[in-house]
Amino acid sequence: MTCWFRYGLMALAFGFGSIVAGLVSAPDVRAEAAKKEQSLREKYALPTHIQLLPMMVPIKHRYQSVSAISMFLEANIREEVGAICRKVPKVRDAILGVLSRHPIPTRRNKMILTGLNEKLFGPINRALGRTGIKSIHIEPGAIRLATKGGISRLPFAAINGCKGIKEIELEIVKARQKEKAKEK
Repeated sequence: MTCWFRYGLMALAFGFGSIVAGLVSAPDVRAEAAKKEQSLREKYALPTHIQLLPMMVPIKHRYQSVSAISMFLEANIREEVGAICRKVPKVRDAILGVLSRHPIPTRRNKMILTGLNEKLFGPINRALGRTGIKSIHIEPGAIRLATKGGISRLPFAAINGCKGIKEIELEIVKARQKEKAKEK
């Protein structure tokens, strides 16, 4: 008799458990809508970091006069990223202006990049005008935008170059135009 009683309790527990699991796992429409809205917001959110194309800069070295560096700029305001991308030629001129007067020093065939951020910060912000940057990160060598390999381990792995940012801006404009068309 106790055996049947145990089986009955177990059946009741399993039945009740599946009912509770069904209630818990039932999709909440509001939660899904909020999650979908969040994913759209993330999709159309502009990054705060911009990777400039790698550039050849002057260095102080016995056998070599130029080397490649990759630069990452962090915008003060996320919405100003597009404006910074439009002024990239001025930024590159400012960087080359500073580095042509004071080439990057080397030690044991490696570039010494310490303190270079402070040298470039003022000229870059002057070149940008009202739009400004918060910080600069410089990596030796030419680093391409990629999702695999060494770049994915860098602190700015989830950023876009200006080409990707311009595409995002276009998508934002198209989405706003669709919303306006729906409202009319």
